[in-house]
Amino acid sequence: MNAPAEVDLGEAAGLEAGEPAPVAVLRPMRAAPTRRSHLTTLGWASLFYAAFLASTTIWQPDPLGVALALALLSALIVASVRAQGALNPVRSTWTLPAPPHAGEECVLIASLSATGGAPPLQVVALMPLTRRLDTVARLPGLDEIRTRVSWTTRFPRRGLIMLPPLAVTTQQPFGLVLASRSVGESADLLVLPALGRLRRELRARIDQWLEAQSTTTDPGDDELARLRPYRPGDHPHRIHWKASARHRELLVAERHAPGTRRLALVIDTQTEGDGRRLERIICVAATLVDYLLGLGWSLTLHGAFANHGVGGERARLLEALALAGSGQEPVATFIPPQRTTLVLSLAPLPPLDLRPAPMALTLAECDRLVRLPKRLR
Repeated sequence: MNAPAEVDLGEAAGLEAGEPAPVAVLRPMRAAPTRRSHLTTLGWASLFYAAFLASTTIWQPDPLGVALALALLSALIVASVRAQGALNPVRSTWTLPAPPHAGEECVLIASLSATGGAPPLQVVALMPLTRRLDTVARLPGLDEIRTRVSWTTRFPRRGLIMLPPLAVTTQQPFGLVLASRSVGESADLLVLPALGRLRRELRARIDQWLEAQSTTTDPGDDELARLRPYRPGDHPHRIHWKASARHRELLVAERHAPGTRRLALVIDTQTEGDGRRLERIICVAATLVDYLLGLGWSLTLHGAFANHGVGGERARLLEALALAGSGQEPVATFIPPQRTTLVLSLAPLPPLDLRPAPMALTLAECDRLVRLPKRLR
């Protein structure tokens, strides 16, 4: 089996070695029965006809009727045994895609083969949205050469999803019995949080606040490129006051990469079991991560799911949010000192004596300023 991409759950959630995860993150989906056989419509008709022929011979012996009834019953027995036996050589392996976002379409791929061959069959998979088994492919047969089967689906929830084994069904021979069998093994797929869209009002508010952070004590990763004379329209926070005092004119600092300062994003997950509020605030956090990284900021995530903070590239941050669960500690306990901080809180923050002062967005504000997916509104 092609193993899924390895994900260190503790590392993705920002946990130290041996530290327990805040919640169970594996969401198993219902699997198809390992083996099952039942009569088709033609099989039931054959069974009833065989019973009818057998009953008529009681009142009027008829060798031809007895022979026909026995032939039909024999065909049913042979079909039941042969159908299941034909599925025994079938093997299946998952080929997992890159972690998809909840609610977005993704393509799942499986490869099937059969040593010695297999008759025409159908491939059945569990659909995450409907939680029903649906046919995803009809194959004229299988041999030792792998046959790729792909289908499009959506996952409604974030987290680590356990994909159950596929099932194959056949009505061969005779079309009297439908036999099904699970093939292959299960696989784990990490589903990232859904992404929303920031409204123009919030983008302007965040951009203005970020512009004001250019002279904070946060060292950041950027370097000073040059000083230039002040021009009307320049933000006052970009003025380099020490250099201006030495040269006795207003000078503005230009940096090689003004958007590469470090930013801490603190998320309040004290939802007290309210799953809808938790999913909404995680979706807002994922949307902000996507937006701020696009501006070139270096982010770290903080919260009950990442006590010591977690940083890195976009994939690592979204993986940490995908595995985030609810916590009990107040969000203020996770605000790092002397860091430029953006806080997503469920309620207004109490007065905090922090420098620089964090920017706080409540969930109520985010519901108005972020276009969330319909199922999360």
